[in-house]
Amino acid sequence: MHNKSNIYPFYNANIHEDRFIARVCRALPFAFFIAICLIVSVGAFRQTLILLIMCAIMNVSLWLWLVSTCLCGIIGTFLVHWELHKVHTDDQRLFKGQTPPLGSALIHVIVIPNYKEDQKLLEETLESLSEAEDARLFHIVLAMEAREMGSEAKGAKLKSKFKDNFARVDVTLHPDNQVQIHNDRTVSSEVPGKASNLRWAMKQVHTNLCKDGTLSLDDIMVTVADADCIFHPSYFAKISKEFNTMREKPGNDQEHKWTMWQAPQLSYRNHWVAPVCSRTWTYISSMYEFGGVTSLHFGGHQMVFSAYSLPLLLACQAESWDGDVIAEDHHCYLKSYFYALHATASDDSMSCRPRVRVRPIFLPVKSTAVFSSDGYWRTYVERWHQAKRHAQGVAELSYTLLATFDALCSLPFKAYSFSLLYGLSNIILRLFCMNLLPLCQTVGLGAMTFVWLYKDRLLPYCPESLTLTMMLESEYILCGLAGTWTLIWPVVVPMLCLIVANFLFVSSSFINPAKHSKQIWYKEDGDFGACCGSRKCMVFLLTLSDCVFFLVIMMMPYGLVVVFLGLWRVAFFGNNITYVTAAKRTKAMDTPGKDEQSTESQ
Repeated sequence: MHNKSNIYPFYNANIHEDRFIARVCRALPFAFFIAICLIVSVGAFRQTLILLIMCAIMNVSLWLWLVSTCLCGIIGTFLVHWELHKVHTDDQRLFKGQTPPLGSALIHVIVIPNYKEDQKLLEETLESLSEAEDARLFHIVLAMEAREMGSEAKGAKLKSKFKDNFARVDVTLHPDNQVQIHNDRTVSSEVPGKASNLRWAMKQVHTNLCKDGTLSLDDIMVTVADADCIFHPSYFAKISKEFNTMREKPGNDQEHKWTMWQAPQLSYRNHWVAPVCSRTWTYISSMYEFGGVTSLHFGGHQMVFSAYSLPLLLACQAESWDGDVIAEDHHCYLKSYFYALHATASDDSMSCRPRVRVRPIFLPVKSTAVFSSDGYWRTYVERWHQAKRHAQGVAELSYTLLATFDALCSLPFKAYSFSLLYGLSNIILRLFCMNLLPLCQTVGLGAMTFVWLYKDRLLPYCPESLTLTMMLESEYILCGLAGTWTLIWPVVVPMLCLIVANFLFVSSSFINPAKHSKQIWYKEDGDFGACCGSRKCMVFLLTLSDCVFFLVIMMMPYGLVVVFLGLWRVAFFGNNITYVTAAKRTKAMDTPGKDEQSTESQ
């Protein structure tokens, strides 16, 4: 009989361990990229057929992934429209200011990790939370950093101002010089950042809420929110309803304990005034997040991102946040996923199958793009730091490879199943597509373009000219898929889908809802200007011009270069980097508060 005590805790795997396999998994993504470059080089200089095959595989893979994600995002805009329509028609208490009956015993804990964030930004976020349904039952945790000068005083001011709006407001101070202990008993220093802050804050949450025994872990839902995130007023009520429905379902198989929730996050709050380096990233991230969340509705797979919710019981048992990771959101999902495999394998009465699921909430979270108060050029620098931080997400591919290896070596043979192997393969493939595929495809397409130009626009095995009809009706389909009939086919269709999708994102979640309420979520309409009397026209023209003229240019330094640097850093240094936060700016930060106005009038 296998139990938790005799199955290796593979979910606690860490790429900073001193084991040989840990070092191998850390280096594998970088080694894979180098291998692709070598194969492409052989194809370019020795055997063009190899180059054509590699380009065709990577072009088709990237094309299918991007186009399917964009199409899912487009479908998602209609689901958002329908969800908002239900809120407006079926939940009139939202606008009448009525307090809904308690009904649910689920307690919401909203944790806001922050470092050097403007106080006005935090005030606006807390104000928006106070407008949510059942807000007076919320427990707010302001997770501050002790290394920020004046953070304790700032937290105290915010607590004093908003303590009457919620059931409880706590302030935690994440201390310096904490460590992470690994399975092999090695120790590494924490990386100051969101993950280590959350790790500390959740320990305090568990202690404060459960110390007297009046609350059960099974009755507490944790939501992680960045300082600039504005949740829809019905977001938390929606989770409560779904959680209780699953918990009370006949034949309950504890599904509610293994479920995480994610709403699409759209960084359009300051899009109109943000520099182009930030706007172009918003298009990419919105497409990926909105499309990924929508795919969940149709049985697809998506990891949580930035602002998400999960049961406190799962977070505590899985120890979902480690102190020496950068991509805390993806790591939280992955560690919870592997913990669930460990827990089910330890219970002889249950088959070892993936149990953690992410459920979509079609009430988008609104956030801001990078925009420094020190001006446009400073924004480009801070966007560079943010891009480098995002590129560290490749470390989660290394973690997944290591945890998968440990799991397959540790689980009893009877625990192996098709669903187990399929689930693990699906996660690895998604992480590969996110972190490696675009860079590898660019290398392949760039090499083929070089060969094509070097040989006077003629490639071996391919005709001098190739139309789409010829490609489909002849033996030259490989040439066509590799891009020789037009070198831009892998880009044009995804670009058009990206433009349409982002136009619909803004229309459905920012412009259209603005007329329905005076609440902060609704008032956050992107502050777009108008063209020919139409704000939607302006949104479309801005999106079109940004994507056509600037997207590819901006993705060179902020996409391809930082991904390569991320692969190299993870291979040789793991997550040991300096975590640099990016500045966020909203209209509220530029508007004097009441106290400032009274001072100015004097």
